[in-house]
Amino acid sequence: MKIAMTQTLIEKAKAKSKPYEIRDVRLIGLLVRVQPTGKKTYYCEYRRGARIKIGQFQAFSVKEARNRAKEILADYYQGGDPALILRQKRTASTYLDFLEKHYFPWMMANYTSGEKSKKAMLASCSKFMNMPLTKIVPYTVEKWRTGKIQNGNTSTTANRHFAVLRASLTKAVEWGFLPEHPLRNMKLLKTDKNLIVRYFSDDEEKRIRAELEKREAHIRAKRKSANEWRRIRRYPLYHDLEDYVFADYLKPMVLLSMNTGMRQGEVFKLKWSNVHFDLNQVTIEGSNAKSGKTRHIPLNKEALSIMHDWRKQCPSRAKHVFTNEYGQQFDNIRKSWKSLLIAAQINDFRWHDLRHHFASKLAMKGANLNTIRELLGHSTYDMTLRYAHLSAGHKAEAVELLC
Repeated sequence: MKIAMTQTLIEKAKAKSKPYEIRDVRLIGLLVRVQPTGKKTYYCEYRRGARIKIGQFQAFSVKEARNRAKEILADYYQGGDPALILRQKRTASTYLDFLEKHYFPWMMANYTSGEKSKKAMLASCSKFMNMPLTKIVPYTVEKWRTGKIQNGNTSTTANRHFAVLRASLTKAVEWGFLPEHPLRNMKLLKTDKNLIVRYFSDDEEKRIRAELEKREAHIRAKRKSANEWRRIRRYPLYHDLEDYVFADYLKPMVLLSMNTGMRQGEVFKLKWSNVHFDLNQVTIEGSNAKSGKTRHIPLNKEALSIMHDWRKQCPSRAKHVFTNEYGQQFDNIRKSWKSLLIAAQINDFRWHDLRHHFASKLAMKGANLNTIRELLGHSTYDMTLRYAHLSAGHKAEAVELLC
């Protein structure tokens, strides 16, 4: 089949009982092979019987595939052997070179936290950066993973770093930089999937709420003092915080997180257009969610009250729910959060643990684990099982049947 290849036409191409090919009339040599499974792969046929795999349809747009095919054809017309040139590139290309030129640009376009993931990957996989892709083999990777555990990392951390490395090599295979996946037979290390999660005890929750109130009172007192100083000198006064329910962002942000289980990044990116007062819920857009899927979280009485009060004191044209003093979206609140924990005398507690607090309290109240999974936006059920021990009432009831 020959057509003027477009993104839409390739998307609509249906699988048949046997593999077939779609050839581009705009660039002779570019083709897509459609498998019975529906898998679609770009190739460049630079001469009869000789072709090079460009990559899968999901990884390349038609425009990108056409540009890559032009490069391959240019090598051939200039007297080169495209297959040999590709083999040489594969041998010479280092892992860092592959990441910088290919994987990181793709990651930035597809991950909500691309820059953060990039920095973490450069640190965790530093051992392989100067290695050719073909030298990353199971033995080397196993030594690296074992070394992490010997240096004090948990199996869970080692697995996370391994998964990042493996995912990047999966793309290297998909895009034609490796003939096959070198780590395809390596498995994750065994871990305890039901680790105890950190959440506020009743006493800790009382202390954190009390310190939030003290912080609010302290900020209001400072503002009142500052305005007295400015009034004497006839300077313009700051807004009187007594007119507002909240002195600043921290109290509503913490309490909203405790009552919704949103990730910190989701809180930072939350827009007023995603707060539905008529439905008593907030919407987490897929573009801002770790899973990439949109989800809706109901607002309980406290969360709804917070949103109503916070809305009243925010600029009417504000796009994001929470902004800093310059009207910009937050990127971190480490200093104020750390100070709050110190004042409340709470140790070993991350902002992300507010999410665990939300889920743990739901589990202890008897909420269904699948409901908790949906509220948290977990991509797999396994991630939610860590809260199973907190909802063990049904196990006790089953054991009682023996009496």
